[in-house]
Amino acid sequence: MAQVRVRKRGKTFSYIFEAGKKADGKRKVVEKGGFATRKLAYDAGIAAYNDWRHGNIGIVSENITLKDFMTNWLEKVVALNVKPTSLQSYISCFNCHILPTLGNIAVQEITPAKLDEWMRELLKAGYSKNTISSVHALIHHALDYAVYPAEIISSNPSTYIKVPKKAPTDVIKRHIISHEKLAELLEKYPFGSPYYIPILILFHTGMRIGELCGLTWNDVDFDKKVIMLNHQMVCLYRKGYFFSTLKTESSNRHILIDDFLTGELRRWKERQAENENSAGDSCVHIYRNSENKIIQQSKGLGEVDAERIFLICTYSDGKMVRRDSMEKILKRAGINAHSFRHTHATTLIENGATPKGVAGRLGHSSTAITQNLYTHNTQKLQEDTRSIFEKTLQTNS
Repeated sequence: MAQVRVRKRGKTFSYIFEAGKKADGKRKVVEKGGFATRKLAYDAGIAAYNDWRHGNIGIVSENITLKDFMTNWLEKVVALNVKPTSLQSYISCFNCHILPTLGNIAVQEITPAKLDEWMRELLKAGYSKNTISSVHALIHHALDYAVYPAEIISSNPSTYIKVPKKAPTDVIKRHIISHEKLAELLEKYPFGSPYYIPILILFHTGMRIGELCGLTWNDVDFDKKVIMLNHQMVCLYRKGYFFSTLKTESSNRHILIDDFLTGELRRWKERQAENENSAGDSCVHIYRNSENKIIQQSKGLGEVDAERIFLICTYSDGKMVRRDSMEKILKRAGINAHSFRHTHATTLIENGATPKGVAGRLGHSSTAITQNLYTHNTQKLQEDTRSIFEKTLQTNS
């Protein structure tokens, strides 16, 4: 490759190549030395040159699979421009929907026809229009980068692919949790169970599950009967659990809580202290380091050089209740965390709460999100609407 030159400097060899121009118009030269042989310097130069050509994302081969390309793109490009939680969702989307079918295909061999077939497979699998659109957007942005600055392909094959019109707009069944269903859950997970308090909080507040898992006792004002939300717990790919900012700015909010939930929280705080005394050195302490990473360690192993935090949602030995654990026990009951959110919003609207008030409680930026996503067209709402119309007829007659 003529672009890479090798020269001997003393007893070692260096590679050198031009990498465009500086802001002042002068040539930008990349040089690195210290190689024992001319071949080692040349091979390293070829790898460095290819990496530079492809946007410095670790690509050193012209023939690269979509798996390797998108992994590098996500970790070295996307990670610099989005929140960790967003990066996590992109990685999950890639692993679940793109990697199994397209991952081992070379980027240069991905055609509109292959993408169209793949998208129709997603449709047959029952994914919603929103999910397919999100997956399409992700691969489109990745292949845009493959065009430029990576210069692996000359055009983006996903440009010509459209999301099927037949894709369902909503495949997630949002269930209303009845008081009977709630009683059934609390009977299975009574006070003292690690899931009792989480279930109560979800039902009484409608908060998101990441917000729930990240709650600490500092977030609760017992005198004012309010929960203050300004962070959440997230699991980052290959890194572990962290505290993170909330989903949006409007998600930062205070939720006023009722007397029953306040009393049960007080009771649980006292039980946690009793559990810690009983567990002794086997009790697990939870810490947050300077990078907001959550660390768990048994008391008997000594203190950690980090801030100790006191989570609300824990097991009897002090370990934190994780999101995946909550999702599993709810799935076995035929519901999910959003079922609580959906139920909370619908119950409030049915009983006269304003959409603006409900939106503020749920942390939505607009009432449209609240009304479109979480308020269910129940029999009570239908009957109330009919009654209102009947009253207008009586007034006008």
